[in-house]
Amino acid sequence: MDAKSKKQLEELRTSSRSEHATLLMPSSDAIAPRTLGQRMANTITAVIGTWTFIIIQTIIIIGWTGYNLLMGKSGFDPYPFILLNLFLSFQAAYTAPAIMMSQKREGEVDRYRAEIASNVNVKSNLEMYAQHDKIDYLEGDIVTSIKEQLADISRQLEDIKRQQRPQ
Repeated sequence: MDAKSKKQLEELRTSSRSEHATLLMPSSDAIAPRTLGQRMANTITAVIGTWTFIIIQTIIIIGWTGYNLLMGKSGFDPYPFILLNLFLSFQAAYTAPAIMMSQKREGEVDRYRAEIASNVNVKSNLEMYAQHDKIDYLEGDIVTSIKEQLADISRQLEDIKRQQRPQ
């Protein structure tokens, strides 16, 4: 690995610490602080996406329709429940955009985290290549050392053979 690559790898090591911390953050804090609208959208989405909300809304609708059916024409919203329809339409009109805003924010966070994860993977690969270079270098040193030792042993054997030959 040349000097430029080593310097680049060291810079990547330094920057990767903050990126690792970002990857471990909750997704809502990963990019920038959320605006009031984004916080409201996330809160609305979090509330609407629960069984508690569905059960409470179901109880309210059943109570609303039951009361007005029992009261007949004297109920506050007699059949065909125009006021109930208006409230549900109003709820849907504001819920859908809130869900879309929340999903858009989560998409941005996911893209940001994917980019960081990709950078971390690139850095990991560079680290791996650096380790391979170190291993190759060490193996080269070991092989060279073994060859030198083998040459020394061969010379010593030759010397011993020469000494043992009858003269």
